Amino acid sequence: MAERNYFDYEPSLPAAIVFAVLYTIPCIVTVYQYFALKCWFWIFMVIAALMEAIGYIARIISVRMPTEMVPYSIQFLCVFLAPAVIAASCYMAMGQVVLHVTPLRLRTFKTLWVTPRWMTPIFVGYDVLAFVQILGGVQVTSDNPQTVLNAFKIMKVGLAIQLLCFGLFLVIAIRFHFVSRSFRQNWPDSKWTKFLWAVNVSAILIFIRSIYCMIEFNQGEHGHLITHEWCFYVFEATVMLPCIVLFNIFHPAHYVSNIGFRQKRGAETISWDAEGVENMHLQASNGLSNST
Repeated sequence: MAERNYFDYEPSLPAAIVFAVLYTIPCIVTVYQYFALKCWFWIFMVIAALMEAIGYIARIISVRMPTEMVPYSIQFLCVFLAPAVIAASCYMAMGQVVLHVTPLRLRTFKTLWVTPRWMTPIFVGYDVLAFVQILGGVQVTSDNPQTVLNAFKIMKVGLAIQLLCFGLFLVIAIRFHFVSRSFRQNWPDSKWTKFLWAVNVSAILIFIRSIYCMIEFNQGEHGHLITHEWCFYVFEATVMLPCIVLFNIFHPAHYVSNIGFRQKRGAETISWDAEGVENMHLQASNGLSNST
């Protein structure tokens, strides 16, 4: 009995090597920036970059040994799950941006739709749920056709959750560009907008990639997308690479002040109280001037 080839096409070794290099370089940069800039909340992006790099390195091994399940499973899981981890990084980044820019009095549901306190727990919570569902699809490498079919169904549920959650996040993040203009006079600076654009572009790319995966799984294991390698490199590898590189260029440590694990709401409270005290002093001074 012939051994099973886990690829549905003749995989390209040069392509695997090229993308392994392309992902490993920003991965090294991401890890270096994490420790050099002490941006501790950015841990999810470090994990995602490592997953992508490991995934494409494992793909090289898998291409050379296409009948071995272990390297194929490693490359499949790492590459397939990494975008969900990058999405979690985007959720946390958005929460930090809102805390950095938005005055306390405007951190409300009416203004933001999701307050900073709940933004990360809600979206990351749904992301974890989608992650677990997608992880359940590891049986896609099974030799049993029915097991593979069930695995595709499980992953489709996870992708549907991810698409719904990420679609809502994308609307909220893009909307914030316009909402924030109403309190522009209170911005601590304007450079954070570049970081928010990076978050939004990354979010759009992840959303496009999720749509591709949903179509791929709906077509089944013999569909056009899953049986043609160029589709993988165009809609997966090429689309996700900028999501890491963008944040090497627009790193959160350069654009937001709150880069620790905990969201320091107290610091913002103090700064706004100080502004209120300053206004009281000005009013008192004006009162004295008028009385004299």
